[in-house]
Amino acid sequence: MLCVGCAEKIIDVPLFAELYGYGHFSGRRNQGVQDPLYARGYSFFDGEKRALVIYSDICVSDTEACRVMRAEISARFCLDPDGIAFVATHTHCAPPVGRTGYTFGVADPVFQENWRRAVLEVAEKALLDEEEIISATAGRAPVADPIGRNRVDHDRNATDETIRWVKLCRADKSVKLLLHNHGVHGISSNGPMVHLASADWMGFANRKIKEQKIAGMPLFLLGPAGDINPTKTCIDIKNVNGNEETATPYLEYLVSDLDKGETINVSRVDYKFETVEMPTVPQSVAELRADAQALRDTDKKMNVNYWSCGAKYIDEMALLAEKGYHLGAKLDFQVIKIGDFAIYFVPGELYIAPGRELLARAKVKYPLIATVSNADGGYFFDETSAKRYPNAMSKDDRMFGFYEIYGYMYRRHFKYCDNVAEFVINQLLKMEEM
Repeated sequence: MLCVGCAEKIIDVPLFAELYGYGHFSGRRNQGVQDPLYARGYSFFDGEKRALVIYSDICVSDTEACRVMRAEISARFCLDPDGIAFVATHTHCAPPVGRTGYTFGVADPVFQENWRRAVLEVAEKALLDEEEIISATAGRAPVADPIGRNRVDHDRNATDETIRWVKLCRADKSVKLLLHNHGVHGISSNGPMVHLASADWMGFANRKIKEQKIAGMPLFLLGPAGDINPTKTCIDIKNVNGNEETATPYLEYLVSDLDKGETINVSRVDYKFETVEMPTVPQSVAELRADAQALRDTDKKMNVNYWSCGAKYIDEMALLAEKGYHLGAKLDFQVIKIGDFAIYFVPGELYIAPGRELLARAKVKYPLIATVSNADGGYFFDETSAKRYPNAMSKDDRMFGFYEIYGYMYRRHFKYCDNVAEFVINQLLKMEEM
């Protein structure tokens, strides 16, 4: 018997808190709230094991902040830390919750404390809200007209073709919780809206799910979207309704499929958590400094002032290397399996092609992928993109493709190996064996 508990709380956003997203620091200080940012808690208990998922309307899950909060929640509520997961919506209009935002603005301590308190509150309330789930269904809603476009490979334009969902119902047949999973960046609220806090199109969709009584509580999980942007942002449609324009067709596809699902078994909860050393390309101090100079030369050649910011961080990496610091990357991977469905928590932004491969190779009947979870590992790009840009000197006149590979310096670790996405897939598939 599965019991599920849900809770939510609005995270207050102070005026003038820096908002995280859209590139290097640009003075994006919050001027108001377009729509609320939520923290939500979800408890899954089978009578023996309990998993807890913490959702936040933020850009990414900061590695250290999640580790600290996981330890605090575990100690406070006597939970196994391996069963506590953190997911983010990837909105680009929220302040950072940790050091993640250090190249994109100054982290606001008031917001960070508001987030911390909200997380503890929803964790406790979700545990107190647990009630029995009598029936569960799952499905894959086809997306006939994509709400996203591939920003890296325009020709093939691979996007997320389905909305994966799981519906958990009470004895009276009302929907206690609706999990929905799709991969499109949270940047619909751009252009004229970039100085307002917003949960982006995902927040709009979640709000409508509640308002229209589709479910008592939604849980959005960001699918593989490292190379997928929405087609209808505020800039694209030239008005302020980007969130609505993106979320409305998404909801139509989702809702049209909710009565077509398959009954699934959700009687058993299990999970696995591992901290893993990522595959990176070690460099000498001289090689690092050569890459920094190559990025400065790129700016000069293209008459821009963009990559020089990254060059400064490579200079700092070179200094750390001289002092003997470890410049690898250790990230937290997790799988939570609930009967016939499982959530694969990816600690970064996975590209769509490897995301599709993970879904295809997963052994569970209904796999869900939650990216930007538990850690801010950056982009997990595909090998084709990596080989197009073999070094820092290989940049052409395109931003995307190169950007995802050569943004590693902002986290002060070496560049990932070309096969990083394959590594991520294999790691998660290994962990699904419980």
